[in-house]
Amino acid sequence: MFIKNFFFILSLFILAILQACNTTRNYNELQDGDLLFIVGKSKSEQTDAIKKSTSKKNEIPFSHVGIVKFVDKDVYVIEATTSDGIIQTLLYEFIQKAEKKKGKPLIVVGRVKPEYQYIIPFAVEKAGDQLGRPYDYAYEEGNDVYYCTELVRFTYLDSLRNPIFPALAMTFKNKETGETEAYWKKHFAGLQLEIPEGKPGTNPVDMAKSNVIDIVHKYY
Repeated sequence: MFIKNFFFILSLFILAILQACNTTRNYNELQDGDLLFIVGKSKSEQTDAIKKSTSKKNEIPFSHVGIVKFVDKDVYVIEATTSDGIIQTLLYEFIQKAEKKKGKPLIVVGRVKPEYQYIIPFAVEKAGDQLGRPYDYAYEEGNDVYYCTELVRFTYLDSLRNPIFPALAMTFKNKETGETEAYWKKHFAGLQLEIPEGKPGTNPVDMAKSNVIDIVHKYY
């Protein structure tokens, strides 16, 4: 009986800690609509392929981005994931997806510059409206589904409803070798699509360097 009670109390204690870690009091450096750029744990071929085709050795290989959303005392991240499509994740769960450097998650916080702050309420609401949609495996603009940075690009709109993040020419080639990553060849062949090399799009590394945001915080 003592052991059962001990583990029950311990589980409640751990749950309380996790919930406390997710309150605005513990993340007061964050604001609604902030962008969390993350170096994802290399557990999949896709994550590795994204890193290799979007970043060089001297760059932080961000492979994913999510949108901060506050709901009462909880902090969530709206993200487009390959496994579940567009979902809303508790912040502490999102942080667990990051690789670590000296025990700290490789995540930075991007915030749109003051002249664009007026778009945040609409952007967060519009991103929330996409919950449940599938992931854009074709990496193609205009097909009404989204990958992570595409979700940001088409929800962060100015007063004329134009994206504040411009489209860039996508590449699926290894930044070091110049050769198309084998994963992408297999991926698009499976979809019976041509690799959209040079087509308009975005990626986390370039978006993190955009001149419409400031990097306001680093978790590492």
